[in-house]
Amino acid sequence: MDVVPEDLAELVHRAARATAPHPADLATIRRRARARRRRRSVTGVAGLVALVAFTGGAVPLLARDDRAAGPVSAPSVRPAGTRPAMPAPTRGPAQRLILAGEDGSVRPVRNGPEIGLVAGTANELTAEGSVVRHRVPAGWEQTVPLPDGRLVGLKLTDLMPGVRRPDGPDVAGLSIRLMVLGPEDRVQVSREVRVKGQALSLVGADARYAYLVRDGMGLVTHELATGRERTLIRVAAKADGELPFRGADVAAGLVVSVTGAPDMTRCRLEVRRLAGGARLSRPTVDGDCAPSIRLSPDGTLVAVPYRRPVAERSLEYRVAILDTATGQRRADQVIGTADTIAGLTSGGIWGVAWVDDTTVRVVWAQLPDPPRKVYSVGELARVVTVGVQ
Repeated sequence: MDVVPEDLAELVHRAARATAPHPADLATIRRRARARRRRRSVTGVAGLVALVAFTGGAVPLLARDDRAAGPVSAPSVRPAGTRPAMPAPTRGPAQRLILAGEDGSVRPVRNGPEIGLVAGTANELTAEGSVVRHRVPAGWEQTVPLPDGRLVGLKLTDLMPGVRRPDGPDVAGLSIRLMVLGPEDRVQVSREVRVKGQALSLVGADARYAYLVRDGMGLVTHELATGRERTLIRVAAKADGELPFRGADVAAGLVVSVTGAPDMTRCRLEVRRLAGGARLSRPTVDGDCAPSIRLSPDGTLVAVPYRRPVAERSLEYRVAILDTATGQRRADQVIGTADTIAGLTSGGIWGVAWVDDTTVRVVWAQLPDPPRKVYSVGELARVVTVGVQ
């Protein structure tokens, strides 16, 4: 049947004339858009007038910007069919940089000033070079920053203050809590994780797990939401009188750790897969391992701060970047040289973090000559960038 009967066509036309326009009708959409633009223009100008009246004629700068404010104008109407130009998103460093190192102070001259360098507790160096001092609970240790702004750490509390007792993993009256602080340093998780008689260390964390080293067990995952634990890599006994996975870092399904006793001539490392614990490589560098060894976000490289003697009382600090699969050296750069003052090293590396998968930021801080007080690392910090060749 190719011809529509006239009576049926008349019914269809009559129904169409009686039906209201669809809310998504193109003409309706355009009409609403024009009305919205008019309202936005009127509201914007009215709000500006009210703001000027409230501030006595001065328009405050609401954004933190050192540039002069541009002239105020009514919103322009974009041609139909075009989209607003979106600013390119600004990307910060791939890893956050927590200041950490070997704090110390000394009074080299009797009745003279005490001198030294201290990193503080959970102080963070931002990409802009400023220091953020996170408000962490008393007894906070072993800070691990997460990309979403949270901090993971251990809180040690003496439950028997003033009572002398033998120290060690069996000590009575000690609490060790795993804590997660939110972006505004508010406590999100606080959970007791101590097992009496068992040494414990926090070596890494991600969005789901904290990675703990338990004496007699090895590397375990601690689920942040539930507290459930699972052993990833079993290491039954201490090595060299220390917990396994010393100076460790966890990223991209890998764990890197220092092996062997401290040695000023050789820093020995081991890279393993978290799944199953298979050894990937055993890289070394010619010097003593320094704190803040960091795996790159993709796990292909590891940044190794180390130091070695270059004179009777001087240490040279360097950072090597090694391939995690082969141990091949991709970069090796001098960061600074520090002397010894009354048994105290006058400088050092105080943090390492990856900007991206091939570049790291390194914090160097050194006492001025002559030193006059105990300085915070933040007031003396200098950032050095090291990239792969």
